[in-house]
Amino acid sequence: MTGFLRITKLDFFTMKAQLVSYLSLVLIVIMYAFMDSSVTILCITGAWFVALLSTNIFAIQEKNNLDRLYGSVSVSLKDIVLGRYVYVFLNYLTAFLVIIVLHSCFTLFQNKALEFNDIMLGFSLSFLVFSAITGIQMPLFFKMGYTKAKFWSMVPFIVVMVLVAAPAFISALYGVVEFMQSNETVLIISALLASCLIQFFSYLIAIVLYRKRKRG
Repeated sequence: MTGFLRITKLDFFTMKAQLVSYLSLVLIVIMYAFMDSSVTILCITGAWFVALLSTNIFAIQEKNNLDRLYGSVSVSLKDIVLGRYVYVFLNYLTAFLVIIVLHSCFTLFQNKALEFNDIMLGFSLSFLVFSAITGIQMPLFFKMGYTKAKFWSMVPFIVVMVLVAAPAFISALYGVVEFMQSNETVLIISALLASCLIQFFSYLIAIVLYRKRKRG
């Protein structure tokens, strides 16, 4: 098995006991669905929720000194970092699929049309929110460990909230938002591209920081 897949599998096994906490996401989605929230809002809420929970793997890693275990499975430092990024992304992807299934059930029950563009918009924007948060968090966790980075890991959540609220107070940004809303295809492609770039550069930075930490 490829090295990073070993780490991904190991992370899932390590967090198996914590998976029950994700059931609360189902309750949140159902609550928002009854409030007739859009699929985009549901997806962004799910992305926020998963970004908050999935990085708990760093707390378990530190508490149980899993670095020794990672060393015993003969994988490179890059594999450890990539495996962790894959694990966190799969958490997000699973949550997204669950949200879409639940949303589809509610939509069909209410005899409403299920729009593919709405789903793609929900995916692209939620992935962007997820990437913006975890893209900042994960290099911090790899560099400092969970305990030392715990305070700073809240910064991405604040940054995202500020960016979401900013267009309401800055007219120039509001114009950009209006343009994007009137050009959904551009918005979807831009959000997906930005998300992938954030994840890629975050991964590269995490490797450098984790290597310095290991050498230190």
